[in-house]
Amino acid sequence: MTQQAGTPEYALRLSEQERMRYRFMAARALEDEGARWAAAGVVAGARIADVGCGPGAVLVELARIAGESGEVIGVEPDPAARAAAEEEIAAAGVAGARVIEGTGAATGLEPASFDVVMIRHVLFHAGAGAPDILRHCATLLRPGGHLYVVDTDATASRLGIADPDPDAFELWNLYWQFQADRGCNITVGPLLGPMLVDAGLEIADRAGWYNVVPGEVLMLGGPIVAAIPALRAAGRATDADEARWRAGIQRVAATPGAAVFTSLFVAVGRKPG
Repeated sequence: MTQQAGTPEYALRLSEQERMRYRFMAARALEDEGARWAAAGVVAGARIADVGCGPGAVLVELARIAGESGEVIGVEPDPAARAAAEEEIAAAGVAGARVIEGTGAATGLEPASFDVVMIRHVLFHAGAGAPDILRHCATLLRPGGHLYVVDTDATASRLGIADPDPDAFELWNLYWQFQADRGCNITVGPLLGPMLVDAGLEIADRAGWYNVVPGEVLMLGGPIVAAIPALRAAGRATDADEARWRAGIQRVAATPGAAVFTSLFVAVGRKPG
């Protein structure tokens, strides 16, 4: 996902390596959550909005399921991410998928016209703006439709390595503090259910688990590495810091058996009616 209007800025790196990481994440989401997607209405013929779709990896998976009889609309404020999503759609050859400009709290989509609205890893960055996003997205649902929300609790994530690399560990800790200082809600994951209720929805499903990100995926980068330019722009990193951190991440990624365990929370709200 990328920056939502009125929320902390988030730098999205769109290198080919980063896009490969997004595809890995989308495939993992489909594998781990496919049954939940279907129970929430992600089925053939469904009309789905992917709010904060980023470069479109999950959008493509949703479109494959919805098929030619369905429609999937990605909403994304960042033009570079929208362009990447359009390329992803074209490369996948999926029908009924498109991307529009908009934010989580102002999508420009027609109210009461969607079976499913999906929001993945947006509320973390939205901070205090998260309730407005959920309230707006709830209005997009048809009666009986579902708002499917995914996010994390940064304080629950863990580095799976016996001897943590000091440079990588320094970046790891600085990243979370930096995001909190900018107003991100770094512990939003466990709060998704009550937030859906506050948006006027009934809780239909809720779960949490750890995703295991192996070394070969760490090699591709990720949000912590992608945030280094923002750390530098804020005066919290030097050339030497960046060199140390990048070398540390590569050392961790190359360590046999190394992994990152990221917490994942899913909550699904159903619109009454």
